Amino acid sequence: MAERTSPDERLRRVLDDFSLAGLRYRLVLMDGASETILHDGLGAVEAETPEEVWPVAEDLTFRVAFAESSQPAAAKLQKLLASHAPETLRMERELQFYSQELAGRYGEVDLLTSVGDTLSTGIVLERGVTKLLAELVDVMDASGAELWTVNDDESHLARFAASNPAAGAATIDLKLSRSPLAEAYRGQVARSAAAEDRAEIMVPVRRSPGHGLGGSMGVLRVWRGPDRMFRQSDLRLVTAIASQIGAAFENRRLIGESVERERMMVELELAHDLQLALLPQLSDFADCADIAARCEPAESVGGDFYHLFRLGEGRLGVMLGDVSSHGYSAGLIMALTMSAASLVVQEGDRPGDVLRGIHRELVRKLESTEMYMTLCYVVLDPSRNRLRYANAGHPHAFRVGPDVADRLDALNPPLGIAEFDTYEERELSWYPGKDVLLLFTDGLSETIREDQLWSDDIIIEVVRKHLKDEAGTLLEELFTIASPGQAPLVDDRTALVVK
Repeated sequence: MAERTSPDERLRRVLDDFSLAGLRYRLVLMDGASETILHDGLGAVEAETPEEVWPVAEDLTFRVAFAESSQPAAAKLQKLLASHAPETLRMERELQFYSQELAGRYGEVDLLTSVGDTLSTGIVLERGVTKLLAELVDVMDASGAELWTVNDDESHLARFAASNPAAGAATIDLKLSRSPLAEAYRGQVARSAAAEDRAEIMVPVRRSPGHGLGGSMGVLRVWRGPDRMFRQSDLRLVTAIASQIGAAFENRRLIGESVERERMMVELELAHDLQLALLPQLSDFADCADIAARCEPAESVGGDFYHLFRLGEGRLGVMLGDVSSHGYSAGLIMALTMSAASLVVQEGDRPGDVLRGIHRELVRKLESTEMYMTLCYVVLDPSRNRLRYANAGHPHAFRVGPDVADRLDALNPPLGIAEFDTYEERELSWYPGKDVLLLFTDGLSETIREDQLWSDDIIIEVVRKHLKDEAGTLLEELFTIASPGQAPLVDDRTALVVK
């Protein structure tokens, strides 16, 4: 803050020249109700020397007293004061006024330029706002300042920060209160109010409209004593500070959303890895058959899955399922199904019994999520050259041989639609090394040819062409012809090949 200059300083310097000339006098400036001794050259003995009153301008009067030896110079001094004092004092007062204005503007500019740093000095926004309010009070020479913010349902205002740390917590019920602060928030316009003990201005703090929120998030209030009203320039300054506070809150919200998105991405990536880890390791079944499988979720997690089971007498259980949706909810159903299947298969390995047991375990969860699931379970028995299966609504299941291509028809509706006491089974021949068991989901077939409703014929031709190839080669060829290119997947894609 710039040092204030006394309004009579220049006049004092002029009067000093008269003192050097040997004049002894006392001169008092009366400016309204205030008095200022400009010069006192009389001693204590002459303190009671009679005074004269010289009016020199509106609201300006001099009282002067001369020592006897200086009486002849009284007229000369009076003429000097009458001709120069009013203009000199006016100039000094204007200089003081503009100096104070410049000092005030400098403080405002300095506050506005540093507000960004102030609000971002720490992780806790409340500390930055509290510091800013204290600086605002200092620059405006105010008595106090507060920031009030609205809660999520916009029913209450709460004091968020105050220039006075001892202000404590407080709330205002927006539905009941008719206070100027509540009216300023509801009207979303700046208001001024005057009471017996204070004059105050209240400015809404608005959210950034650029992110679709808009509206007011609170009110910034500043107050002074009742005898010092606020000017328009004060309102502009508080409005500018309110805008900066709104931007700081918006930045904090965006940073929070960014952190939350990053956390969700990490969690989804972890969920993706965990889901794929639930799928069986094909190498564990290498002694049972030539097996290849691939699962590609459309999102981080999906509802497609496959499962393999070692059964007695050299038999192999092969399961593939497709939950009606994809994403996190479908992934949960998928994980529950695999867990339930592992338990049910231990109780009995007949395909129909396994499907009934899985449905019994999952029916409540499927109903609550309004999902259903197609599921095909096949038991391969190489020693007897047969396969036995149960199919709950899954359309893409085939046994392909040199001369045959049989669809493993759906014998019951998908799980979650209706509950049955028994699930039907069917038996077909199975010759290891010649026949291929192919199970896949519609996410694979739908990406082969968009202009063709059914693409199963194309898939069967590919299988027949590669009957003598290893299961992994055949699977790779299927995903090659079904590649969506640069387009994102719209559904999970899963296929399982057993030879």
